[in-house]
Amino acid sequence: MYEELNVHDGSSLKQNDFIKRTVPKEKLAQWLETVCQILDSYSVPLIRNAVGLIDRCSKRIDQLQNEKIGDQEKIIQLQAEIMEMKSNELGEIKSTVQTEMKSFSSVLKKNTEPAICHKTIKAAVKSVCDEEDRSKNVIVYGIEEIAACGEDLLGRVETVLHEIEEKPVVTDCVRVGIKKSGDKRPRPVKFSLRNADHVAQVLRSAKKLHTKEGYRSVYICPDRNVQERKHLKTLIEQLRVRRKSEPNRTHVIRNNKIVSFDINSVRPD
Repeated sequence: MYEELNVHDGSSLKQNDFIKRTVPKEKLAQWLETVCQILDSYSVPLIRNAVGLIDRCSKRIDQLQNEKIGDQEKIIQLQAEIMEMKSNELGEIKSTVQTEMKSFSSVLKKNTEPAICHKTIKAAVKSVCDEEDRSKNVIVYGIEEIAACGEDLLGRVETVLHEIEEKPVVTDCVRVGIKKSGDKRPRPVKFSLRNADHVAQVLRSAKKLHTKEGYRSVYICPDRNVQERKHLKTLIEQLRVRRKSEPNRTHVIRNNKIVSFDINSVRPD
């Protein structure tokens, strides 16, 4: 066709080239048929595929935009929950401080010496701070103690947490107390979490540990103060006496008191 129209390529074709008297209608019809076949065979499918691809890309872009909006909404919700948790913690601290202040306000009214008042205030503030610190701690009893240096406490604590299907972020981990000569009992391990809610979740799951092989002598407990430990020790002694005097019943400690029930009866919560 290019030779008959005397042109080099398609870009050189002009309208006038096709209306020359030297080109018969039959030849033009043949060329037009060939062009239509080429369009049907190659160009039209390519255009259809391109349109389909553009449509799929457009739908995918809309989907990604919706997912991004959903993720942003989740982030905003989580931020709001964190702010609420912080607000609740601050409210609890404020309430505790107010309670402690009321407890020694009567001391001020009785014209107590300033030095005594100062010590009382200092002790009250220290009590609040200690309580806040302990609320983020967990104590584990029964983890075997390796005498050599370089004990991987963090790894062993994380292994225990894995057994109860918990994965909180452990911020600190240390053995508690001084190892006495000849004492084969392992010292308890104290580890800290980011907040009291994580501690509460770990303590709720702690009961799963006793069903795991090799962990029947490992116990997870809250970080108690001196008075709480003394009270628990008294309860344990009373529990031993109760079990000895009433062997046909089951006795357990629930909510800081001893609960007894018949073996065949429904166990109290």
